[in-house]
Amino acid sequence: MKTLRMLSVLVLLLSVASAAWAVCPNAVGTFSYLNGSLLGGRVSEAWCNGAPGQPGNTENAMSWDGVALGTQWKVWDQAVDAAGPQLLSDTVNGSGNGTRLYRTYYEGGQFWLSKDGAWGNGIDDLTGPITSCVVDVTLTFIGGQIVGANSNVNMTGSFDNCSSGCLIDYAISNAALVWMPGMGTMPGGFPSFLCGATLGELFNACCPLLHISCVVADQDSEWGAVKSLYR
Repeated sequence: MKTLRMLSVLVLLLSVASAAWAVCPNAVGTFSYLNGSLLGGRVSEAWCNGAPGQPGNTENAMSWDGVALGTQWKVWDQAVDAAGPQLLSDTVNGSGNGTRLYRTYYEGGQFWLSKDGAWGNGIDDLTGPITSCVVDVTLTFIGGQIVGANSNVNMTGSFDNCSSGCLIDYAISNAALVWMPGMGTMPGGFPSFLCGATLGELFNACCPLLHISCVVADQDSEWGAVKSLYR
């Protein structure tokens, strides 16, 4: 009997430890800037190799609530892959006026979501690796000089220590260039440049959209629907 009690206690402790280790989103679905559940943000891209668009240049993005950085979400350490930006279209004329569209693939990176976000349980922050990141940027040129850059950012990710197969199916944002060398005084209040760089680009991230799903949650929902047919 004593042995059985000890086994029961051990099983209970293992169950509690397993539950504590599994950190999954408390809510799934779509979170967005438009419905107020997701903050916009600010972004820096460090020129780790001394120039824009170089492999290894690294991003650092954080939410911005108008006062403080990084209170709701952070995405950092995704670096331009070895291929670098790929030119998709070019309308720049002989006078140096027009646009160029580039697609860039990034490697690596991590994300952090606050426990206090609409997806959270108020106890556990959520973290995980970025599994893909693709940025399409349109550069506007006048007289051969870049005067604007607007990006469409698409990312996916998976959650650390989550046994429910939860994923960031997509995170989409638009980003507008705020500053780069040659555009006056660098403004404050942006994420720092990573990789020890002192130069880079700064962007405002507008109107982000985030979708989270969990495999087990979906299966449980489907099983509940099946059971309801036989009640």
